[in-house]
Amino acid sequence: MSTRPILPISRISTIMKSSSDVETVSRESSVLMSKATELFIKNLTQEGYNRTNKGKKLDYKHLAQVVHNDEKYNFLRDILPKKITVLEYKKILASRDAPERAEREAEELSSTEDDEEASTSDTSASSSGEFQSKN
Repeated sequence: MSTRPILPISRISTIMKSSSDVETVSRESSVLMSKATELFIKNLTQEGYNRTNKGKKLDYKHLAQVVHNDEKYNFLRDILPKKITVLEYKKILASRDAPERAEREAEELSSTEDDEEASTSDTSASSSGEFQSKN
């Protein structure tokens, strides 16, 4: 293992400075952050490789499995989501929309019933002579 960082220190420093909480960044902290990032990437990829059953190719799906099955990578779940098919995506959307759709239909049904009750009471009131014309 090399002690010299592989990731560009200037790029790491620029990323660190982009935070509104950071005023200055020392070279030592940039080097340390670069090395920590390298070790993080190495660990994540090693765990992903272990999921390949010692295959020759590390794929996105292997990294996504690691992220979604290990609690320590929770913060990456939005960045590295599991791949799903279009059909699976449509099923997810349908299951999310079902409660909302049922609620909307119930509201429409109750407003329709209210309208029918109002028109029924108007009809019975006018037929009994309760409403008089202003003419």
